[in-house]
Amino acid sequence: MTDAPILIDEKQAADRLGLSADYLYRLRTNGPRRRSSKDTPLPPGPAFLRIGRRVVYRPADLEKWLDDMAAASGFARVSCRRGRPTKAEQAARLRAAA
Repeated sequence: MTDAPILIDEKQAADRLGLSADYLYRLRTNGPRRRSSKDTPLPPGPAFLRIGRRVVYRPADLEKWLDDMAAASGFARVSCRRGRPTKAEQAARLRAAA
């Protein structure tokens, strides 16, 4: 049986998630910066505990946050293309209007 840590510090949590410790700090203080759709808003950063001055995370909370992010990121696949529509997009729009 492997002994999984009950609590991990901010640096270990960042390494586990593949993020920087600075990004976890920004999530904790400001919340997600990326725009989200109204249907599926982005979840705030992972749940954390403050013990004295230390900030620690539970591994289960990190996993839950990743699952929530995966569920909320469906909007990112929608193209938010800027600029002039292509000929195919113009033709599709005309067909839909008719």
